[in-house]
Amino acid sequence: MVVAPAHHGRWPTTLTAGPRWALAVLAGLLNGAGFILLGPLALVANVPLLCALWGARSATQAALLGGIVGVLGGAHIYGILNYGWWILVAFSLYTGSQMVIYGLLMRLVWGRIGGGIGRVFDVALPALVWTLTEWIRSVGPLSMPASYAGNIADVALLRPWLALAPHTGGLGVSTVIALVGSVIFHLGFVRGAHTRPALGAAALIAAVGAFGALAPPDLGARPLTVAGVQGGLANPQYQAAQADPAAMRDVVATYETLTRQAFDGGADLVVWPETAVRAPVLETRSLRARLFPRPDDAGTLIAGLIARDRDGRGYNLAVAIGPGEDPDGKPGRELGRQAKVRLVPGVEAHFTAGPAWRPIATPAGRVGVLICLESVYPIGARTLVAHGAELLVVMSNDAGFGRSPITDHMTRRAIVRAVETGRWLLRVGQAGITTLIDPRGRSHGALGLFVPGVLDGEARLRDDATLYVRWGEWWMALCGVLLALAAALAAARARRSRRVSVRSTT
Repeated sequence: MVVAPAHHGRWPTTLTAGPRWALAVLAGLLNGAGFILLGPLALVANVPLLCALWGARSATQAALLGGIVGVLGGAHIYGILNYGWWILVAFSLYTGSQMVIYGLLMRLVWGRIGGGIGRVFDVALPALVWTLTEWIRSVGPLSMPASYAGNIADVALLRPWLALAPHTGGLGVSTVIALVGSVIFHLGFVRGAHTRPALGAAALIAAVGAFGALAPPDLGARPLTVAGVQGGLANPQYQAAQADPAAMRDVVATYETLTRQAFDGGADLVVWPETAVRAPVLETRSLRARLFPRPDDAGTLIAGLIARDRDGRGYNLAVAIGPGEDPDGKPGRELGRQAKVRLVPGVEAHFTAGPAWRPIATPAGRVGVLICLESVYPIGARTLVAHGAELLVVMSNDAGFGRSPITDHMTRRAIVRAVETGRWLLRVGQAGITTLIDPRGRSHGALGLFVPGVLDGEARLRDDATLYVRWGEWWMALCGVLLALAAALAAARARRSRRVSVRSTT
């Protein structure tokens, strides 16, 4: 016997299949638009899905409704089409699979507990299940996160809620955003006995915002002058440089001129984007003399380069170079290097992954480097700060996205990394967006797409650790416990109902 959900309220549980599918499609489109165009849509994006799932007739229907939302929401990464259709299709199906889990869990528990505690769980459940599915998208070798926290990261009006990230990670911020949608659904469509717990959830959301407004993250006190060098070059220019020495000379000249501008401006730390110069710079004395710090420079360069080891393995590298000479007398003294750990599946199969994230010790401080895709995942930044990084750097090559909104989305994810780790973060893009972000999520200047230039700014070093850095994904553990409790209560009620049914028939 399957226990009918204890749904009470104004929203009908008798919707036919057609309206349910239409509502799911609307939710998918709102999620996709929220990820790439208008982030605050995340606050309402899943409300149509909740309308569709309320009283869903079967687990299969609930799973398909969630899957539609995930597939359409995943299609927001259309800017990656330059790297192949298969990546877009794979990502859409991947996010669809996570939302199938969302639909199934909602069908299993939502409205099936009963009583006052059941109504509390009804309001909390959409946020708890969303938290689980978003977390799943951030773990595993083939995962690809899609984060509600990233949606609001650059929205000044919603920044107080972002201040939850140092304590819970960005995942906790996403929980609050998903809870907003649940409150809107229960107050606007269900009402009745769900009004009081929904109002309680609304008060909790307001309290989190007040906390963030009254106690914003500390900015640090040790100043450091930084400069991000943005070549503004498109990928075809790099492709031409692999075959045409004149085109390669243009790439080198671009970075030579801009790097010299940054050092002449007195920067303590100069940062290139990912794979900025794709020539054998480390092995070529003349290129090192042109591109690396001169003996009279006071700063450090972190260069995005491609290099091979003695066994011929290629690495996507960040190399820290200071003034002086290497042991062979070549210009530039290497201080440390970080190989990209999280490679893009398929696209970067020609590279070998680095062993681990570790800060690079420089005269400017201990710098934690994330290379492009790595900034999308919370684990890299948290690991770097846990091992002593005082400043974070994101070196990126987003040129393949063209002028699509995906680079904006990637930049917002870097904002979340800065806030949850309590670190200033310099993001440097090959084509853009280059920006300096403080621990409160505010941008201090930016260079737009395909604009060559140098972004100067003053960051501040910090050596403390946020609660999230120290405790990791404790928020997901708490949400997992609450989900397990909800499932256990729903199962217990189902068993009681079956026993009552058996007694009544005998």
